[in-house]
Amino acid sequence: MRDALLACAKAAADAVSALEDPGAQVGSGYSGAPTSRIDRVAEDALLAKVEDLGLAVNILTEERGLIDRGHADLLVCDPVDGTVNALRGIGLWGVSLAVGQWTLEGLRYGLVFQPENGDVYYAEKGKGASLNGRPMKTRRLSDGSTLYLVYLGQSAAPASYEVAAAGRRTRALGSASLELCMVARGAANLYYFHSATDARLRIVDIAAGVLLVREAGGIVVDLDRKTLDLPLTTAARTNLIAAGDAETLEALP
Repeated sequence: MRDALLACAKAAADAVSALEDPGAQVGSGYSGAPTSRIDRVAEDALLAKVEDLGLAVNILTEERGLIDRGHADLLVCDPVDGTVNALRGIGLWGVSLAVGQWTLEGLRYGLVFQPENGDVYYAEKGKGASLNGRPMKTRRLSDGSTLYLVYLGQSAAPASYEVAAAGRRTRALGSASLELCMVARGAANLYYFHSATDARLRIVDIAAGVLLVREAGGIVVDLDRKTLDLPLTTAARTNLIAAGDAETLEALP
């Protein structure tokens, strides 16, 4: 499965690299939001690779929603997670793919590919997580100085700034899948996303990353500190906290 998912991710990334005028609006996605050429082309390339490989999956995408191909497993994909970064030449974007059934808890495989540097994050449920084939683990609070990743955009809730101030260092990367990967690999202690509006994270943004954090030994919860689980549907949106360990979570303001 790792090889198949990586082939799909690279197909999307290769299509993006050949684009001219990637930011042009070419329609609307299933949610009604504008679709940029970069998102449409990447998604088309990924879907074509799924067909080429003969993967027995239904598909949930950012632009088209659910594509029912008559299978039990579902491929949850965001071919360009961090579109604004990609359009502005910032390499902090990734291709996020996960396979499973029904809910986040039912995911069995997750892969995030970062085209800028070629990093491959991969997890299989019950078998751990890896970065470029090497096992990775989350960072504990006791491991030293803290680095928090916190969403601080226009819709950020006031509590976000309290969390940002609580960390020794704070960053905002603009790609939920990669921010979850940073927690999974131990580069960051925490990822905190709290939108005060309906602009919460979608299932396609976080499916692979949640599995990566959990398989690397971390915790992903909702804002009530309950284990996060969501249906694998187009309507699923959430705020979340991903932490390297329980002590990090308990230390939050």
